[in-house]
Amino acid sequence: MSLSAVWIWAIIAVLLIIAELTTFTFILSFFGIGAIVTAVTTGIGLTPDINSQLIVFALTSIITMLLFRKMAKRLFYGTSDMIPDYIGQKVKVIRDIPASGEGSIEYRGSPWTAYSDFSENIPEGSMVEIAAIEGVRVKVRQI
Repeated sequence: MSLSAVWIWAIIAVLLIIAELTTFTFILSFFGIGAIVTAVTTGIGLTPDINSQLIVFALTSIITMLLFRKMAKRLFYGTSDMIPDYIGQKVKVIRDIPASGEGSIEYRGSPWTAYSDFSENIPEGSMVEIAAIEGVRVKVRQI
């Protein structure tokens, strides 16, 4: 028993959408949509041969990706234009931060390695403001 072209495109669509759910690249889902549209157009007889099916698949996939990928990423990941909530938070120094070295702050109940561009030591017990978090280090500035 051989599968019809409609079923083949439907299976491809399901596999692509499942693969997208495991990767969150926001690319495979658009190819899945292209496969769904191709399955539908093949089912209603608009794309009877493989060449027309491939054209519909490619065009639908590319057009939906160009139109909706940014929107989908923004919906799931937010925008990078937003200022992170930690910027400007006031925190306490729990180990001196020397002018050219690292110390520690307490942020959200945990100690963090901190450094500053300030040319003087920042003593333990001082309050500082978070300027950035770079990996596991926090850049602070004096208040």
